[in-house]
Amino acid sequence: MQKGEAKLIYVDQKGHMVSSGSLDELHAFARKIGLKREWFQDKRIPHYDLTTRAIQRAIAAGAMPVDSRTLVRKAKICKTNPGTDVYV
Repeated sequence: MQKGEAKLIYVDQKGHMVSSGSLDELHAFARKIGLKREWFQDKRIPHYDLTTRAIQRAIAAGAMPVDSRTLVRKAKICKTNPGTDVYV
């Protein structure tokens, strides 16, 4: 995946990674940066928990760093539209 390619993936400083597009996109991006599918947290806010090194890999691969409030807002878009790509 080229830098800047993942426009819908977000990470916060606490190590959470979400998508505002689809869960399929989130899983594909996670796989690209070396995360395992079983690490996915399908809770109130579907996300992956990242280590500091994984945050760096995600940003290098194109994820946008955001604050936690923005991350939750973006994740809610994905939860509302789990099978669609929604650009915001």
